[in-house]
Amino acid sequence: MKHLPNFFYTLCILAFAQAIQAQNTCCDASTVAPQITTGFYGTQVAGSASTPGVSLAVNASADLVNVEYVVTKRNSVALDNNGVIDSTDGQPSGSVIIGSNVSGIFVPDNLGRYGVSLNAGDTFDVTAVGYDLSLVKVLADSLLNGKNASGNPCCDLFQLIALLPGNDPSIAGFCDSVRNNGVNGAGDINDFNDVLVVFDAFGGGQTSLASVLSTLQLINSYGSFITTDCGGTGNNDFLPYGVDASAVYGYDREGTVAVEQLSDLSLFMVYPNPANEQLMLRFKTEQTVDVSIRLYNTLGQLLIEQNKAAVAGDYSQMIPTAMLDAGIYTLELSDGKHSKTQRVIIR
Repeated sequence: MKHLPNFFYTLCILAFAQAIQAQNTCCDASTVAPQITTGFYGTQVAGSASTPGVSLAVNASADLVNVEYVVTKRNSVALDNNGVIDSTDGQPSGSVIIGSNVSGIFVPDNLGRYGVSLNAGDTFDVTAVGYDLSLVKVLADSLLNGKNASGNPCCDLFQLIALLPGNDPSIAGFCDSVRNNGVNGAGDINDFNDVLVVFDAFGGGQTSLASVLSTLQLINSYGSFITTDCGGTGNNDFLPYGVDASAVYGYDREGTVAVEQLSDLSLFMVYPNPANEQLMLRFKTEQTVDVSIRLYNTLGQLLIEQNKAAVAGDYSQMIPTAMLDAGIYTLELSDGKHSKTQRVIIR
């Protein structure tokens, strides 16, 4: 989380080194994080089918009114806006969050955030998160729409926080960022997926469990700045939460080889990787197909698209990359029905 003060950032790195070993809770000694029953589902789940339900080995304490289940894509770490791995990473907490719901039952093909989704053979994990949605709704609504005792918008708080040493000045635009993503008040926050939209505005890119925890700690650390008329308590540590990031239950999305993904694709190579001036894409098909080649940034924005008709056999295509900023991108090869993706690094 690049908005953390330097001293707090150091504490977070130390804390997240322990995150995969112990539960993270706030703000009472009696708070207990919900803990999912760990394991791995031995049968692959079809992309259009619902996963079996999960269970809790440990129930959340009473102050964590809401328990939801967050899905992360294994081995796909969260990236900031520059394509750099989130500095709070620590597996499994560093894996990018691609969805959430209250039941713990997911359809793999319906999951996706930041342009990150599940392909055949991908593995995804479920983790339980406990929090109090009502407090988040009050806080968000007050900050976005309220005024303090002096009559100034509560959003001005972020302009003050942005001026503190070690903080990123862009946090001053927090309220605008949240509104631009469709959250204008309490009525737009109904579950953890909506909470994630708010948390995205604190971060510099994709959100992981580690960055969720750091955002919650960041909000709580500035609790004394948030007055009651702006949804706070005037004290630090006022938003209770509980996450045991080491407790996960895993699934495999059905399909393991490229030939099942893209019209009898028997070869898929991208080189050099990392690249500078250009990428070479090479693939081979056993039948004639029309293909589209697309390159996306970490926000899921389409940067390059090439469409090729009646491709068959061994095929190579050059993709210019000299105009791109250094970072991590996703290259997609699609025949209109199925696709294959490859993460590439531009230096």
